[in-house]
Amino acid sequence: MKKITLVLTVIFLFNGFVKGYAFNEEDPVKKILVDYINRMNALTQGTLKEDVLNLFDDKYRGNTVYVNLSGALVRKNYEKKDISSQLDDIVNDNNYKFKLTLDKIVFQNQKEKAGTVSAVINYESYINKKIAEKGTMLMDIVAVRSNGSWRIVQNNMIRISEAKDIGECVCYVYEKGTTKFVTEIYYPSGIEYSQELNSFMIMTKNNKRIIKSSNTEFYWDKYTGKIALKGEGIGKANDSRKAVELVLKKLYKDSCVNIMFN
Repeated sequence: MKKITLVLTVIFLFNGFVKGYAFNEEDPVKKILVDYINRMNALTQGTLKEDVLNLFDDKYRGNTVYVNLSGALVRKNYEKKDISSQLDDIVNDNNYKFKLTLDKIVFQNQKEKAGTVSAVINYESYINKKIAEKGTMLMDIVAVRSNGSWRIVQNNMIRISEAKDIGECVCYVYEKGTTKFVTEIYYPSGIEYSQELNSFMIMTKNNKRIIKSSNTEFYWDKYTGKIALKGEGIGKANDSRKAVELVLKKLYKDSCVNIMFN
């Protein structure tokens, strides 16, 4: 899934922040958070990407530790240029939405030239109106005053996934010749990953080559390599293994943004 880990991390925090906490001139670190919220919320309604980037210091650094459903850790580091490219992803992806709720602020400190806020945030994200992920984030951000303006210079986050209905999937493919296949696929399903076994057979029926799985039949054109389900094309394959992979992507399109085949 191409997602946007860094920017959404910051978005998730700031959308929840604005409702529950006011700021005054003595709280510039809160003000920059509210400015960020307003600009992000209007990003696809007139606000430019540069309006958001201007809130980040050129020396910005961020790091994320992501704990997925299985408990595996993914660590990433970011710079300002990474925010720029991920903002492009958000603007260009009309199918992605998010929602967040601020649980609580656990620490806040404001000094003359720097300020920091630590918070706990509950979040939900959606792809094609289907829940992509639910979870909790522990966030620490630091803002500094530079040339008379306040900008975000550091962002440290732990993101814990607690439920997913759509996301990355893993599939093991076992072959018997070029006509029989058994697959074992793992896909996100609520608070855990589910597993399913499928069998596929490539055969000829009514002088047409088909890929059969349970009660579903895909037509695989012998000459063009095009694969179709009930007249709808799903791709093109020149060998049996690739054909089965395309069929799996179609069958699990509601649960898998991407399938990694082994």
